[in-house]
Amino acid sequence: MKRSLVIVNIILAYCSMLNASPYASSIISFTQGIGADVGYNNPDVVLGAPPVSDGYAWPVSIAAAPWEASEVLSLGNGGSITIAFDHKVLNNPEDVEYGIDFLIFGNAFFATDWEGDGSIVYAYFEPAKIEVSQDGIAFYEIANTYADALYPYTASAGNFVHATPPGISYMGRMPNDVEADYAGGCGGTQVDISNAIGVSLDWIMYVRVTDIPGDSGLADVVGFADVIPEPATVLMLLAGVCFLRKK
Repeated sequence: MKRSLVIVNIILAYCSMLNASPYASSIISFTQGIGADVGYNNPDVVLGAPPVSDGYAWPVSIAAAPWEASEVLSLGNGGSITIAFDHKVLNNPEDVEYGIDFLIFGNAFFATDWEGDGSIVYAYFEPAKIEVSQDGIAFYEIANTYADALYPYTASAGNFVHATPPGISYMGRMPNDVEADYAGGCGGTQVDISNAIGVSLDWIMYVRVTDIPGDSGLADVVGFADVIPEPATVLMLLAGVCFLRKK
């Protein structure tokens, strides 16, 4: 009976995930730190899908990040924002979406050699600490993963619910070639709930991003998205669970 209930819970969780909004749905708290960009203080800009173009209709790419106050939230030194999803963000298995569970979008970008061949010569990152929670009270830091860092995101993927393969090289390469290596992913910081320090979590609903006090960068946030496997992948997972139950 206990195993049957586990299977039912997994099925219900995936069904709920497929029907819910994949993006952050509410702001729990926001405190802007010192030195934040003037006017970049509206936390609601991180709700819903991240921007796909700027005010001049230029598409967001890994070499052209969003920059307007209507698109970007500046955390400031030590600033922090906590958001909630309207559903449980599941801890995907390692063989599903590379084990990535949700994405955080900032305005990190790759600077290119405008006077040369246009290849990537520098990565502009402003890292921030990431923490996750199931109840909005107890938060756990994600080890070795930082918001507003790898990878710069692109709007060319067509959606923002798929992860990017790990280990993509970028220095000295052309931006279009790097985006091709995203393989259907959209970039953004790739977060694996399994990397939460000191705890094992099957799911989370809250995410907190905090600018690292005292460092040289001031992190920015433009959005959050749950990584949702394709429906066919979900069905395969459920079939596997049912097979194991039968065995």
